[in-house]
This record gives sequence, C-alpha cells and structure tokens, in this order.
Amino acid sequence: MARFIITKEFTFEAAHRLFRNYTGKCTNNHGHSFKVKLFLEGTELDDKDMLLDFVETKALKAWVNETFDHVTILWEGDPLIQHLEALDNKVLKTKKNPTSEHIAEIILEKATEMFNKSRVRVQCIEVNETCTTGAKIYPV
Repeated sequence: MARFIITKEFTFEAAHRLFRNYTGKCTNNHGHSFKVKLFLEGTELDDKDMLLDFVETKALKAWVNETFDHVTILWEGDPLIQHLEALDNKVLKTKKNPTSEHIAEIILEKATEMFNKSRVRVQCIEVNETCTTGAKIYPV
C-alpha cells in the first residue's frame, strides 16, 4: 500500500518578540515574512485520483491570513500588548512565547480540525520565520 503526501505553502507578514523567560535580541519587537507549509497524508485517492484538491487548502490559508497576517504576535503576559492595543494595533495574544514552534502548534490545531477526515490527516506543519530557520510539528 502506498502513502501519499501533498504539500501546500503560504506566507504571512507579522511582528513578534520573545519576552517570556528569554534574553537576547529577539526581545525587541521585530517582523518576519513567515512561510507555512502544510503536509497532508493518506493512503487512498478520491474519485479524481487526488488525496485532496489543493483548492480545499484555501480555507486554512484564509484562516492563517485572518489570524496572523500584519499582526503583532505576543505572549499574553507581555506589557507591550496594552500599548499596541491603545494605538488600535492588531495583537494576537498567545499562551506561550510566539516562537516558530508555538505558531506551528497553533496552526496544527486548526489544520487538524479542518483536514483530519477518514482518508486524509495532517502529517506535519512547518513554520519558517527566515529562509534559514524554522520549526516542524507532528501530531502525536
């Protein structure tokens, strides 16, 4: 039996800083062109000979854009939140530091909700914040 894996990549622009239990230059608010890669897997193709039509991945892309694009992503205990919200800036508050790992974790939760069907499941989410750094998360 074969196992099929399809991928879909998309991007978003966002700022973040690492404040919780962190020292280093990433405590400064800074931005990235984030790249997200969705990996879906399954062993059966549909009647169109596809694991999943790529068009169906647009729902996750839309959610990622709405949630993360042109947002400042901050840990919920970061004092910068109140200043940005006072200026009507869009802020996404996270339970953990907004690292690539945690952003991947948030996206994995949503992707699993959207795509885990009888034939298809999320194999992995990859988030790159630069062209040389990133994180992958696999469901357990």
